[in-house]
Amino acid sequence: MGKYEDLIRLAINDLKVAELILNSANDELMQNSAAYNTEQAVEKIMKGLLVRAGGTAGITHNITQLSKDMDDLSIDYPEWIREKDYEISSWATTIRYNANFKADHDEIATVINLTRKWLDSIEN
Repeated sequence: MGKYEDLIRLAINDLKVAELILNSANDELMQNSAAYNTEQAVEKIMKGLLVRAGGTAGITHNITQLSKDMDDLSIDYPEWIREKDYEISSWATTIRYNANFKADHDEIATVINLTRKWLDSIEN
């Protein structure tokens, strides 16, 4: 299995974990963990697509930067990523270091569903 396949497989797992946590979250910190895993899924899909196209996937959690990298290589990705890039990026950074941050439950669920559809389109 190549790096692309590894990253997609990890993204699928991150998305499953996010769904499990979100569906059972009984406090804000647990909900934030669902957001973090959702961000990880989006990030790994983007990095996988970059690698598959011959680009590099560094250690950044910045979805905006990954979008620019994908644009540079003319890699297609959903418009909703551009619309939500700042928020999704904050789920990887702010959540881990600010116990007062609260990710929105409905927004997490929306991004999980959009990411699931994106994964389905990539796999088919």
